[in-house]
Amino acid sequence: MLHGIGIDIATIARFKNQKNKKSFLKNYLNNEEILLTTAANNKDSCCAVMFALKEAVMKAFGLGIGSGVNFRDIAVNKNFKIKLRGANKTINKNKKKILSSKTDSEKYALGLAILCD
Repeated sequence: MLHGIGIDIATIARFKNQKNKKSFLKNYLNNEEILLTTAANNKDSCCAVMFALKEAVMKAFGLGIGSGVNFRDIAVNKNFKIKLRGANKTINKNKKKILSSKTDSEKYALGLAILCD
C-alpha cells in the first residue's frame, strides 16, 4: 500500500555558488555523505541530489522544515538509498519502506521518495 510520495528538484548551481560550502554541507549532510560528495566526480550534482532526496523524504512524510526533523539523520548512502537515523526514526513509526530514485542533468537534480508497505 502506498502511504506517501515526495518529490523535490534542486538547482545544481545553488550548491556550486555557496559562499561557505563547508558550513552549508555540515548543516544538511552527515559525515559519510560529505565524504561521498567530496569523492564524487561531479561534487555539486551529487550534493544537490542528496539534498533533493532528503527534501523528498520530508515531503513524503508530510513534514516541513520547521517540523524538527534533522536533515543530517536522513541518511543517503552511496547507492542513493535512504535510511532514517537518530531521532528521525520516530517519524517512521509504522516501519514503512522508503523507496527512492534520483536523476540529474546539467542544471537540475531531482529526488523522489515513496513510502509503502
